[in-house]
Amino acid sequence: MSHRDYLEELGASSETRLEELAHRRRLLLPVVLLGLVATGFVWLLALSFPHAASNLLSTGFGSNVPRYGTLLSVLVMSIPFAPPFILAFALGNMLLPGNDQPENPSGVMAGFNYAQKSNQRRSIVVVAGVCGALNCLLLLIALSAATGH
Repeated sequence: MSHRDYLEELGASSETRLEELAHRRRLLLPVVLLGLVATGFVWLLALSFPHAASNLLSTGFGSNVPRYGTLLSVLVMSIPFAPPFILAFALGNMLLPGNDQPENPSGVMAGFNYAQKSNQRRSIVVVAGVCGALNCLLLLIALSAATGH
């Protein structure tokens, strides 16, 4: 393959990759809005029917079903955890976009650049997890205050 063919192929693949990245970034705003609406909906339902929500969470979380008890607990706790996690994850990716390169860079600073991008992605996931856990905790406190136990 000649030098010119290689450059044309690299340019075409980079353009395709940039279009995919732009399309993915356009989807982040609807995902943020969907996460915000879903979080509000969970809170609205939980505070409209506090006794039912409290019973659902306590039954699912404290179930003693031998085979599916852990799975049931995870599914029940994902109801208040998932919407704020998705909201924070999409918002983090929207505010701190990663430069996805089609190929790994080489050179002296390649390892440092890779570590920085990896730390940024890990930080977004950790912050999203904290947001989900905080929502679970606040919902638990609100339901405890509403039901009196």
